[in-house]
Amino acid sequence: MKFAVLFAVVLLVVELVQRHFHGQGYYVVAALAGLTDVDAITLSMAAHVRDGGVSATTATRSLVVAALSNTVVKCGMVVALASAALRQRTLVITAVLLVVGLAAAFLA
Repeated sequence: MKFAVLFAVVLLVVELVQRHFHGQGYYVVAALAGLTDVDAITLSMAAHVRDGGVSATTATRSLVVAALSNTVVKCGMVVALASAALRQRTLVITAVLLVVGLAAAFLA
């Protein structure tokens, strides 16, 4: 039930962004949606690509942003709860993922 509500909210927000900010704001929506889960934004963007509401490139970049946002949240959990050694490794790996992910999505 929670997922259905989250999915509906993400669908609504993406639709509002498409209507009022045409082409802008998808990455912000994706980053916010990714804070909790990437499934809802994935399904929402796939539906918008299928319907022609957004390009595949924008959808792909949005999904990368959502996944990286989710990764940052999980990194924060590790930083808050794990040992110093695990925190350090996780921070380094997360930093590398952010740089490589954003570069692959936006520089390609």
